[in-house]
Amino acid sequence: MSTTFRDRYLRSKYIVQKTIHDYSEKPALRAYLEIFLTLITVSLFGIFAIRPTLITIGRLLQEIKAKESTLTVMNDKVSDLLVAKDLYNREEDKINLIDEAVPKSPKPDNLALQIEELTKKDGVLINNLTIEDTLVLGQGSDPNDNGLNFNLGVTGNYFDLIKFAEHLETMRRPINFDNLTITSNQSPDGNSLFMTFENLSTPYSLQQ
Repeated sequence: MSTTFRDRYLRSKYIVQKTIHDYSEKPALRAYLEIFLTLITVSLFGIFAIRPTLITIGRLLQEIKAKESTLTVMNDKVSDLLVAKDLYNREEDKINLIDEAVPKSPKPDNLALQIEELTKKDGVLINNLTIEDTLVLGQGSDPNDNGLNFNLGVTGNYFDLIKFAEHLETMRRPINFDNLTITSNQSPDGNSLFMTFENLSTPYSLQQ
């Protein structure tokens, strides 16, 4: 076994010495060996120095892709908002009509003005207008019962009173009533008719 080890040692020593001798005596071999070692050095440099840079570039590309996706989503939302705004602008008049028909608060003063204008238009006089207490903020015991209740009495001739009653029912702000009576009253100017509306109600959408 020792002889075999010695033979191997001598053979390895011979190869190393021969390589050193050839490297010293042959410039071409020296050039090839230097090129080979240079390539190995560059490869090692690429593995240990360039690899982190490539990883960083990859992460940056992923972040850019994610931000581009987010930007696409934001652009879609902006586009949807523009479409919604355009739709609102086109339907704004209708929305205002709805708000006028069913306001977001009782607005008893507006109701009284509308009725007063209607009486002037139809040639009748307001005898009495009583508006009951109403909730103007919050929510009552019945959340579905948001109505402004009032009583109304007007005086005039028969045809004007009938015309007023018809116009009252077709107002933009809807008005419902339980009972309507017409009575005759004696006045210094002669007989006049008195029309009474009982339990009138108009809805509103109370904001919380």
